[in-house]
Amino acid sequence: MGPQIYTTSPSGIYRSFKAYALGNGETPARKYIQDNYKENLNFDEIINLALNAIKESIDEDMTKENIRLSYIKSEEKKFKICSKEEIDQFLSVLK
Repeated sequence: MGPQIYTTSPSGIYRSFKAYALGNGETPARKYIQDNYKENLNFDEIINLALNAIKESIDEDMTKENIRLSYIKSEEKKFKICSKEEIDQFLSVLK
């Protein structure tokens, strides 16, 4: 099955996703993910998918000051919070 994201509701129902958006602007972000997600995306493509989904759902320019990004690479199994400099590097590829 590969890496997955799980959401749970207060009733105890849980669902599995390969990509998901949650929070303010989640509807357009989820739509972007549904329309653009493909199997076997590499790490950089996944980051670009996530950032472009955010871009579709906010009304301001994305900067290292207003974007937070974290991930878990399946091969490393470690939670990583990106620094502002790392976020800036990821954003520079989108522009």
